[in-house]
Amino acid sequence: MLGVDLTRQFIDMKVKLAIVLPPRFWAGAVYLTQELLASAGTLYSHSADIAASALFDVRLVGPTRQPVASFTGPAILPDVSVRDKSRYDVVIAPPQFAPGGELETGEAPLARWIALQHRQGALVVSLSGAVLLAKTGLLDGQPATGLQAEQAIFAGYFPSVRFSPNLKIVVNGQLICAGGINPTADVCAYIVERYYGKRVARKFIRHTATESLNSGERLAVWSSRYKQHQDARIVLVQQTIESSLAQAPTLATLAQTVHLSERTLSRRFAELTGVSLRSYVALCRLEMARILLRDSRDPLVLVAQQCGYGSVSALVHAFSSEHSISPQRYRHEAHQGRSN
Repeated sequence: MLGVDLTRQFIDMKVKLAIVLPPRFWAGAVYLTQELLASAGTLYSHSADIAASALFDVRLVGPTRQPVASFTGPAILPDVSVRDKSRYDVVIAPPQFAPGGELETGEAPLARWIALQHRQGALVVSLSGAVLLAKTGLLDGQPATGLQAEQAIFAGYFPSVRFSPNLKIVVNGQLICAGGINPTADVCAYIVERYYGKRVARKFIRHTATESLNSGERLAVWSSRYKQHQDARIVLVQQTIESSLAQAPTLATLAQTVHLSERTLSRRFAELTGVSLRSYVALCRLEMARILLRDSRDPLVLVAQQCGYGSVSALVHAFSSEHSISPQRYRHEAHQGRSN
């Protein structure tokens, strides 16, 4: 369903999403995530009937079926335990208060369950739950982000994880790490778009938009759909393109960067991402233009320059051809939607 606008047939095909409940989880973050995802359905269907319009089948997962105490004390009764054999499309690890580097009682079964779901194809998301994800082993050798206070834990217990708490979000194939609670709405918007398309996500963003992520970070979230192949060299090429849209590097430069021949790079890139290098540059430029039009008031000439278009007319032609709307009109409607 990736990238496809929602139709009525998808209403009965709810995305199965699990939120795990580790010791001392932040109950507010769990409730916020539930309510944000519930709002996507009600906004799309124009219905106040939350259950009937739900796009996500959200389950709270505990180590057992016993209530799990949150950070401030109130306990939440899980919907299911880790004994649940269902396969989930998305698994979310919420923030914990003062997590430690050692596995605690209640964490070990959750860590094993998350790793199993990931092996079965689930998208695993840390909403400031990076320490728990590190305990699953999924972050070994991978980039990740989280809270500044967790840096010592990663240095002492998980030195192989490339932990960068200065980043708001890190997207790595089927793993997403968000640092802090602020990016929660952005991550939920990504999940909505991933499974139900841009049209549904746009309506969601208009009512939940934040300024927590800069344009480059938003592009990284969007482009994660093309990075599920786990080939480090191709990911490096993608990241290089995304960070250099104003002056896209040549094929020769990219090939030299990853020590591949131009022919091998072109072939491998297309096989793993599903698009050619040239098409990927074009797609990234279009998405960056959409982000800048929605989130900034930069004049079109500056938007064109930042995205790598040679002129405003080139930007207008490319954007209008792809979205069937002019950049000016898209910006007007996006800003108008935020003010409503």
